[in-house]
Formats: sequence, C-alpha cells, structure tokens
Amino acid sequence: MSRSSSSVCFSLLVASYNRPDLILETVRSLLGNSAPDVEVTVSDDASPKRAEVRGALAHLIRRGGLRFIQQEENIGWSKNRNALVDAARGEYVILLGDDDRLKPGAIDRLRRWTAKYPDVSIFGVGYDVIDECGKRVFTYCTPKSVLYEISCNDNWKEIFAYDAVPMWSHHPFTVCSKREVAATIRYNPAVDIADDALFLYDALEQGHKLVTIPEVLFEWRMAFDSGGDYATLSGSPERCHRARGLILAELLSRPAVRDEVKSLFGSSKFLSRFCMFREADAEDLLKLLETKSRDGRALGDFIYARAMSARLSIFRAVERHLRAIKVMGPGHIRNFLRFRRDKKRLAQTVRGKPTGRHPQGHSGQPHG
Repeated sequence: MSRSSSSVCFSLLVASYNRPDLILETVRSLLGNSAPDVEVTVSDDASPKRAEVRGALAHLIRRGGLRFIQQEENIGWSKNRNALVDAARGEYVILLGDDDRLKPGAIDRLRRWTAKYPDVSIFGVGYDVIDECGKRVFTYCTPKSVLYEISCNDNWKEIFAYDAVPMWSHHPFTVCSKREVAATIRYNPAVDIADDALFLYDALEQGHKLVTIPEVLFEWRMAFDSGGDYATLSGSPERCHRARGLILAELLSRPAVRDEVKSLFGSSKFLSRFCMFREADAEDLLKLLETKSRDGRALGDFIYARAMSARLSIFRAVERHLRAIKVMGPGHIRNFLRFRRDKKRLAQTVRGKPTGRHPQGHSGQPHG
C-alpha cells in the first residue's frame, strides 16, 4: 500500500495473535470499508501460528491492500497496539481485535462525526456482541451523542467509575482516536487488561474530549459457556478486579494528577463503585492507601477478595442504570429493555429451546 501519510485519514489497525481461522474475516470487513484515504494494517505478535496467519492474508498482502507487520518476538498486546499506532499514517486510528468485524459503511458514518466535531480527540462507538458463529447476542450503544470532558461537566466521572459507562455506551478498546493522541498517551502494559480503560482515563485527565456516538459500527466476538458467562480469561472476574488494583497503583504513583481525579479516587463512595464492593470496604481501602501502599498486585488482591465477599443489593444495579440514564438520556431504558429480551431469548437457548437466532448452547452475560 503506497499512500503518503498526508493522504490517509483513517488507519484501521488489527492486533493479531494466533487466530488464522478468523483473521481473514476481520480483515475483509475492514477492506469492505476501504476508500482512497483508508489504510489497513495487521501486526502479528510473534504468535505460534504466525505462518498460518500470514498465509490466510497472503493474497491480500500481495495485492497491496493490506500492510502486514511481523513482530520478531512476543511483545504483549499493549506494546503490539502501540507498534500499530507507530506504524499508522492516518489522522485517526481505530484498533480492533483479530476476531472482530467492522460494520459495512462504518467509516463513512464515522467520517461525518469527525467532520462535525473536529476538536474531539476520541470517538466512542456502539457495538454488537457476537458469538463464535458470528450471530448477534447483545447490542450496546449510547442512545444519543454524549460529551465527556473534565472541564465541561460531570459525565467524565462515569468513565472513571467503569460502571454502566463505558460498556453500555461504547467499547473502551475499539475507539476512533486522533493518531497524535494515541501516539502520545500509549497503551500501558503495567495495568494488564485495563490498558484500554487507562488510555481513556489518561486522555481525559490530559484535557482531551471524548464523544460517544449513537451508531453501532463494529462487532465484538465473545465465546460463551452454558452458564451464560464469557468463556475467556480476560473476562474473568478475578482478572478484572485485580486490574482495578493495578490502575489505582499506576494513577497514585504519578507525581502529578489533576485535582479532580485525585479527589475522585479519594472518595469512599466512588471507590465502592469503582471496586464493586461496599462503602465500608472502600474505607478500608483508603486506610490501606494512606500507608503509601502502591503495590498494584497487593491492591488487586485486596479488591478481588472484598469484591467476591460483598453481597451487593439489587439497588446497586438500579442505581447504576439510573446514573446511565442521567448521562445518556431516557433512551437508555429502551436499550436496557432490548437487552432483557435478548437475555431471555438466550436463556431459552441454554434450556434447550433454540430460538433460531443463536446456535444451540450459547448464551450471554450482561454487562449490567
């Protein structure tokens, strides 16, 4: 692909690892959005099946429609994402997993939003959760466009709480960000699977604007077990809770943090939401932090143990969605009701009553 950096508007970037059976489907969805100012790049992170991955894409590489980067050694997903950003030539970059799919016409629709808000650094987009067979399971999307900016309103606190927002609004990883922002902030391997969340925190903390748009533009593939849980290591409760400890350690170890952010993480009420446990547990966490404990793994152990022992009431879930309505508007109620219908349909599938829309034995775990 011989395009100069000045002629590229959108860089579509795929961080690849060991999925030769799905990577072609992903790349075809990106090439289906091709335009003179769009480039597509795949970076394989020295996966055991690297030859098969490249082989699946060989005809596209030969035709010049795809750039392929082969990492010489495994550098981990955060650094692989950074390598893709470094190689990008577009004004905007969009990262996807190697089993996800971009919707037809996604770039054309996104182009209208970037033209409407040229001063916005990051755009969050809606997404369908699909199963292993590519069938839609759930849909998550903001019902209206929403601005998140620390100096503008309190919406940004919902991003930091990592509660109903962002997952009910947009996926934190597959966002459209200005390349200069992604190249400066970087994805941080120190926080494990939370590098996408920390990327958004850092962008907001540094004064950038995030706008979520009411458009479903990509499909996020997940495997489900018969109990309705995500059957992935990265989605396990233990790893997610421990990642919160890593984020706390990272943020609190920095010499300079905005007062608004420092005050937020010094609140027991906020920490009880962020860590998904009781406010009494949050008070204990604050006492632990007062001892200057900045060991992310120790904090993660504490958060995981307390969160697993907490018996949070249904009112916490209700409060979560009331806050989502406050930020995203009453249209969130419609989205939640659609989710409940989808959940019921999947429950019927688990009980051996397939509905015809999803393969037998697949079910979904809600974010809410």
